[in-house]
Amino acid sequence: MKLQFFSQSSKLVRLALTGLIATQAAIATTVISEFALTTPGIDSTHAALAKNDQLSAQDVYRKASPAVVYVEAEGDNERFSGSGVIIDANGLIVTNAHVVEGARQVTVELADGRKFSAKVVSEGDPDCLDLALLKIQATKLPTVSFAAANSVRKGQDAFAIGYPKGVKPSSITRGGISNVFSDRGEIQTDTTLNHGNSGGALLNDRGELVGINTRGETDAAQMNTAIAADRVQALLQALKQGISPVIGQYLIPGNASADTPVAKPLSLIKPQQGQLKRSNSHMCVDGRRTDLYTFEGDVDQPIMLKMVSAEMGSFLAVIAPDGQLVAQTGGDRNRPVGIAVNLPQRGTYTIIATSTRPEQAGQYQLQASTPLLIEESRLTLSDARRLNGSAYRNYVFSGKAGQTIEIMLHEFEFDPFLAVVDPNGKVVAQGTAQRQDIVTVKLPQDGQYTLVVSTVKPGDRGKFFLSVHPSTETQPSQVSQNR
Repeated sequence: MKLQFFSQSSKLVRLALTGLIATQAAIATTVISEFALTTPGIDSTHAALAKNDQLSAQDVYRKASPAVVYVEAEGDNERFSGSGVIIDANGLIVTNAHVVEGARQVTVELADGRKFSAKVVSEGDPDCLDLALLKIQATKLPTVSFAAANSVRKGQDAFAIGYPKGVKPSSITRGGISNVFSDRGEIQTDTTLNHGNSGGALLNDRGELVGINTRGETDAAQMNTAIAADRVQALLQALKQGISPVIGQYLIPGNASADTPVAKPLSLIKPQQGQLKRSNSHMCVDGRRTDLYTFEGDVDQPIMLKMVSAEMGSFLAVIAPDGQLVAQTGGDRNRPVGIAVNLPQRGTYTIIATSTRPEQAGQYQLQASTPLLIEESRLTLSDARRLNGSAYRNYVFSGKAGQTIEIMLHEFEFDPFLAVVDPNGKVVAQGTAQRQDIVTVKLPQDGQYTLVVSTVKPGDRGKFFLSVHPSTETQPSQVSQNR
């Protein structure tokens, strides 16, 4: 069965990830490493809390309000305001994505009146994960504590602190938790929320953060809603791991802790066995369960990914460190799909592995490798270089003595003629091949080799896509020594 490959310039698969191309250029591409991630989980302090540890509204405000900030975002022709919550003493702040969406400049004003210019370091989407992380240059800031994981219950008291309608200082309203939607990571509350409360804190009766207020009631059909604090934790973990800063624009990270990070490191040596489960991250558009992987890449580094599953259709996407979509592809059950591409920049790349349809789940195999060469180009009749009357192009790769390489021909619009030339200019192998084929060649010495790509018929032309890999096979060359 042929492996279907899509390269960087191939037509994008029209699935749920088509919208990945539009990303926020203003988002910082550096990883914030100085913050201390608060890991969700029940600790001994929470376990020991008793009824008399509950605080009054006045005490909740006194405890948490210093960490609730006023956020002002300036766009091309408009200014928006909302609230934010300091979650790390070194200047990391969480707010809603819609508060800073499209902003050219963001300013944060602390409860004590100090103002700072803020940088957006991670930004979701209001229709996906409506959270953004801001960074200001400050230290020793007041913070809020996160409530214990899975501790929010219907009927418990809740308090909202923020800047409704931009009024300062911050205000507090009291209500209760009406419902908890664990799968969506949302909390319904009857606590009064107004415009400007967006991005502010929803707290329990111990002054601990249970959610980020995101939507207030504007008519009878709309509920007051907050994004659960565990989603904030997941976004923090993603940032700590260097995952794409726009991850929340198309998927919601799964619950994270020190033992179960948002993404797994991707091995470039051995295949990865995976399984999509209910606890995974999931696509916002249709709820498909998703696994995330990361690897470190360099500029122009060739990378190849293969995914196959007997239980579901396979879908892959590669996201660059700056959030740009590098490539994506998908295919049916039992159909191997792959991506082969030269990486555009240095940094941490994010791999999305999921199914092609929401109802599908199951086990899969994911394999990554670093080819010696990946090339996609076109031969034209106007090419000046000719080999026996045919246009040709040549490419260089490094090889070792005794090494067997595989030249994989993925997509050719003409009947190819190939030649491999050693570092001394001697032809090692040459001959014709199929338009989709695997050709093996054994290299005689260490050094820089040249791969020549030409056509069998002098008048042929068209696009081609190939890759060169070290082979684990020891079979002789399948290229004829004579044309």
